[in-house]
Amino acid sequence: GASRAELRLVTDALAEMETGLDGVAPFDLVFLDADKGRMLEYVETLVGNDNLLSPGGTIIVDNVLWKGAVVQQQQQQHNGGEDPEDGELGAEHKVSRRAKKLAGMMHRFNEAVVQDDRMEVVILPLRDGLSIIRKK
Repeated sequence: GASRAELRLVTDALAEMETGLDGVAPFDLVFLDADKGRMLEYVETLVGNDNLLSPGGTIIVDNVLWKGAVVQQQQQQHNGGEDPEDGELGAEHKVSRRAKKLAGMMHRFNEAVVQDDRMEVVILPLRDGLSIIRKK
């Protein structure tokens, strides 16, 4: 069949998806580099609607490891909620309060998509991390 690629830049991608994309969807591949607090909503909207993302379609999500802070968040969770000692991580791993908040959001996102039976997920630890999600 015919192939085509379309790049769309919008201010509120979730609203755009929810109102429908007549004539352009369903997509085979979606790249998400969006509001981290709503990332799970984006993925759930795509996976839950065959008119947006084809069955077998792929979603690539950027920044899922957020400068390594997501790994720190996981370590903190395993340490009973306490921050690892500064000496354990070194100065290069210290992160701002905002980065910790974003890392927490991405940690919860990663846990949610891995546990969702509607998709298969691979996290690539390249730079700030990429998730490759295949809709079943």
